[in-house]
Amino acid sequence: MPEKSLAQRLLKRWPVKKSPHPLQAVLDASTMEMLYQPIISLQSGAIEGHEAIVRGAKDSETETSPAVLDSAEAAQLRIELELACAGRALQGWGHPQTDGRLYINLSAQTLVALSEPKPFQRLEGLLLAHRIPGKRVVIEVSQHRKLKDVSSLERTITALQGLGCAIALDDVKASQRSLDLWLKLKPSVVKLDGRMTLGLQEDPVKAKVLRTLSNLAFKTGASLVVKAVEDADELRIVRDAGVHLAQGNFLGFPAPAVVDTLNLRARNVLAEKWSPPEPTSQPGDLGAPNSGLQRLVGMRWFD
Repeated sequence: MPEKSLAQRLLKRWPVKKSPHPLQAVLDASTMEMLYQPIISLQSGAIEGHEAIVRGAKDSETETSPAVLDSAEAAQLRIELELACAGRALQGWGHPQTDGRLYINLSAQTLVALSEPKPFQRLEGLLLAHRIPGKRVVIEVSQHRKLKDVSSLERTITALQGLGCAIALDDVKASQRSLDLWLKLKPSVVKLDGRMTLGLQEDPVKAKVLRTLSNLAFKTGASLVVKAVEDADELRIVRDAGVHLAQGNFLGFPAPAVVDTLNLRARNVLAEKWSPPEPTSQPGDLGAPNSGLQRLVGMRWFD
């Protein structure tokens, strides 16, 4: 008897008489595409890793990653979809030939659910099935703002680190809530909200905020990642702010196959002479009220 497809197994609860759910096409292996976008070290120009990004069928209502996940959540299949995407990401990554680390997105809600009753047994099974050690994987914790019980996420991350995986806090904003979560969870990687680079060239205050967040990353031992770098000027500003890592279309588009070298246009920018910021600069106690960060940011980017 032929093995059921992933879509059939995950959607067995969907009534047969109803019209096909949009998620049916997404979960089908022939239409769910996994892309990999490089994450670049701004000091060396080397590729530090790749983020795995899922896409649905082209020109469909579930083409983008948020649409895919929203559709899964509506069908109460969010956890299953995220695990399926993680499996596809591990499968297509190309280990052990691929250098660097693989960044996999999992929502805070899914991580908490996977931590019980046996912590991350299913995720550990995926790593073992694809023979990828946990130390080569970075789990990006997304949608953490929707989680009301932060203490449960803190316990979850401690258990997840037992697999050897690094933790990245995704979509961090220059806000008190994001700052509190950063200091509480102590992730090894912090990825800023993509809007932090929106209009960066016309907004010098944003560059100062980036520098302050870079200082905080240095103080907490985290690597700071800026997303959505779209042109040479944005790359220069981000680099000069002391940011460790960056990703965006100027550095490399999401693609079905991983790349092992940075493109020429980005290499030329990073090769320009510049004076890196002093790494020993201390931002003070940025977790305290009236801190340097709060004075810089004001209320502009608060949650």
